[in-house]
Amino acid sequence: MGDWCSRCYRRNSNCAAGISVLRIDDSKEINHPKSTEGVGEIGYLPVSKKMKKTTLLRKKYPEFVYENYSYKFKNGNFLISFYFSIKPDLKFKTDIVLKNIPQKKIETIDEPTLENLVFHLGLIEMLNYWKLTCSPKIFIESGNLSTEGKRFLRKIISKGMGQYFYENKIDFTRRGFLKIETNPQKRIYRASKIEADSRKILIPIGGGKDSIVVLESEKSKAKKIGIFLFNPKTPQRKVAKISKIKEIIVAQRKIDPRLFELNSKGYLNGHVPFSAFLSFLTLLAAYIFQYPKVAFAWEKSANEPNLKYKKRWINHQWSKSSEFEKIFNEYRKRFLVQNISIYSPIRNLSDLEIAKIFSQFTQYHNAFLSCNNAYKISAKRPKWCLKCPKCLFVFSVLYPFLEEKNLIKIFGKNLFEDRSLLPFMLKLISKKEKKPFECVGTKKETILAFSLALKQAKKRNKIPFLLKKFEELHIKK
Repeated sequence: MGDWCSRCYRRNSNCAAGISVLRIDDSKEINHPKSTEGVGEIGYLPVSKKMKKTTLLRKKYPEFVYENYSYKFKNGNFLISFYFSIKPDLKFKTDIVLKNIPQKKIETIDEPTLENLVFHLGLIEMLNYWKLTCSPKIFIESGNLSTEGKRFLRKIISKGMGQYFYENKIDFTRRGFLKIETNPQKRIYRASKIEADSRKILIPIGGGKDSIVVLESEKSKAKKIGIFLFNPKTPQRKVAKISKIKEIIVAQRKIDPRLFELNSKGYLNGHVPFSAFLSFLTLLAAYIFQYPKVAFAWEKSANEPNLKYKKRWINHQWSKSSEFEKIFNEYRKRFLVQNISIYSPIRNLSDLEIAKIFSQFTQYHNAFLSCNNAYKISAKRPKWCLKCPKCLFVFSVLYPFLEEKNLIKIFGKNLFEDRSLLPFMLKLISKKEKKPFECVGTKKETILAFSLALKQAKKRNKIPFLLKKFEELHIKK
């Protein structure tokens, strides 16, 4: 638990105004200075000092509004803007651009279908801003949803934002927690169809090993493959170049800088279902560029939750899970586009199986990158941080299938020799520890990866520190 100033809401033992804090766990406030002028936009909220931060924010900001959206084609690009507000006084705008759309594609587009897909993309984009205050009401002024649509959106929020609720200690299960209203004056769209060659496949590339395996495995099945890159950085561009795929579709998003400003001032923050957003965005791109299939890299381990909170399973990877894939496609067929399928060719593969396949694609070994901290180190030259559970996990599943010298070329060192990673190893394999909030494999397959790695190390007559600890803690046990 962290400490929060009850007036300026900065997470520190010393607040922006003075020395007093409000502890979220026991709601104990001490010696707060009377004046809080200039310490942040949340300011003083005159409520009981026992009320938690989220409750205070929900009271001050009772309604989130998805106000409007706009879109247009300009110079071969498709420009989208979304407008959101949180009553009484916060406003936000997101801009998204899909680049380099041929005029022939633009001429075939059905306007109502395009508008429907843009509107639905905004339903997921809005969660980036709603999470600031967790407002008890969402009003979708810009459009209308069927009963099924509201149910679908509610499920994305409750399951896709489970980690956010857990980390902010929000009871999202209580009755009346969230009210969703739509604009009855707006049209409810039904699914349309596209005319396209069924052998065309669009593949989103994130730069990691999983999407590379999908890309290479689908090459033999498709007449034409397109690559979809979202806010592409160096690893994605390298992978795309190595693949030699000709059509590369690029989308870029600019989030309102006010979001980060408010995060720094103590408003709520946390995980949002990014793969759900990417599903809607890629569906829009598939429609415009006439791809009837979108192949994601969602593996079997995405189905395993991290922990239970408020008697509900919390899964960091829920928007990559079989459940999300199923409900998304069910909704898509009825309300979006009937014949653009979203699927994962590696759905039934474990991370170990994927790693074994990936080990054969040596041309990508110095290009791929799966570390979430990589861009914090350097935006221009991202690299493995070597200090997180994801780095250790990827290293462990590749270890049984690659020579140690080749692994060191990828990562820069042998992570099994790093004693500081022992706590992460325990989180990845121990039933007593909660699974890290990262895109990592199941505990069962991670244990198998470490077991196989230990066998390999014994063959090499050199057992590194973490594998020795693994043997002590797991094998001998």
